[in-house]
Amino acid sequence: MENGRNGNKAGDKEIEWKTVVVFVSIAFSSQCGGGFAAGSTPWSYFFANTGFYGILPKVTQPYFCLFMPLVVAAINCFMIYFFMKFAMDFRTFDYGSFLGAYGARFLGGKLAKPMQIVYEFNFNWLLIVCMALAYSSSGSALAEISGMPYLVTTFVVGIIMFMLCMKGSDLVRKNAVFMSAVIFITLVVIHVPNMIYNLANGNLRNEMQVMSDSLNQGISSGAGSFLKYLLTAFCWAYIFSGQNLGGFGAYVNHAQLFTNKRTLRLAVVLSVILNWVFLEMTVVNLAANYSGVFEGWKAGKAVYTILVVENGVGASAFKAVLLTLITVSIFFATISTAINYAQGFNDRVLNWYQEKISENPEVSVVKRNKRGAMLTLFYIILTWGVSQVGLTSLVSKGLTLVSYINLFTLILPTIVNVIIGWQDRADSI
Repeated sequence: MENGRNGNKAGDKEIEWKTVVVFVSIAFSSQCGGGFAAGSTPWSYFFANTGFYGILPKVTQPYFCLFMPLVVAAINCFMIYFFMKFAMDFRTFDYGSFLGAYGARFLGGKLAKPMQIVYEFNFNWLLIVCMALAYSSSGSALAEISGMPYLVTTFVVGIIMFMLCMKGSDLVRKNAVFMSAVIFITLVVIHVPNMIYNLANGNLRNEMQVMSDSLNQGISSGAGSFLKYLLTAFCWAYIFSGQNLGGFGAYVNHAQLFTNKRTLRLAVVLSVILNWVFLEMTVVNLAANYSGVFEGWKAGKAVYTILVVENGVGASAFKAVLLTLITVSIFFATISTAINYAQGFNDRVLNWYQEKISENPEVSVVKRNKRGAMLTLFYIILTWGVSQVGLTSLVSKGLTLVSYINLFTLILPTIVNVIIGWQDRADSI
């Protein structure tokens, strides 16, 4: 009997590669949204931010941009691992039950309910913005390629999102793998040749000198010190990370895939490395085209990877292919993020409803997909309306507040819970 038990434990410790691939795909497609693929999000956070509600100074020099993605990766790796480990050990597979258990472990549980309420607001805000941006970004890309009216293309995008969400988590996971592969391939083809080109031609070195001059001018004029700019860069790296972590509700339900810690650790580390590599490549290419992108930013342009391609490697035919791939990557990145968020919301609401009415679990399983389809339809109609009346940009202006709120609902509670510690589940060591 002893040998049998030891054998089972050894088996439990084997890495489940299918689970690793599924989680890495979900995490990548959740965090690599349309703004990531377009280059607009990295630019706004790492290059030309415009202050933070009076707390941080306005900074238009990006001297520290190259190391900021690494700071983001370090924060994400620590937080996501302990999020998923806690969910795995305490069997909390929606963000409502997760935060209830998370907050119950300190200060007598007094913060558990406030954490839930605030995060509900935060996540649903993110969900509305992500889905509305899926319409505006993907719909615009389809309209440009096909020539169809924006109203029609956004309607098509809505149908696609509904079809992908209506069959529940299993279909979302399968599509996450496919969409992540598409995003991965398109971004590699776009960024790797241009990164090599920019390094070989000295474009990055020349533009880094422009950034260095900008930094020195700011210091000499008394606008700030080197330390002030450095700390500001760290703050914006956290803000970028904190906004990403606000979407943990989109994948905490997938913690139930894991049966041992080795698989969990590898999946989290690989997902963070993958996101860091692509974020770093994007930042390097934006930095190598800093002057041109800066002018585009001042002119109101939003898809900066187009400028990277137009100023980059290859003849016009090759650039035309890359420009098409940019559209494809933005389309899949926005839709994949939106459906992952929508499924996270569905799981939270459906689990709450099942518990509220004390429904038989077998009955809930039968009715789950139909109920989830109705929830998805409601959010699709709501966010489609937001995208049509032009509220997307207005709502998204407040997204940086998400990272500030998450400091109190996710970041500090995680640090406290890690310090307190908890016992691993016996069957998942």
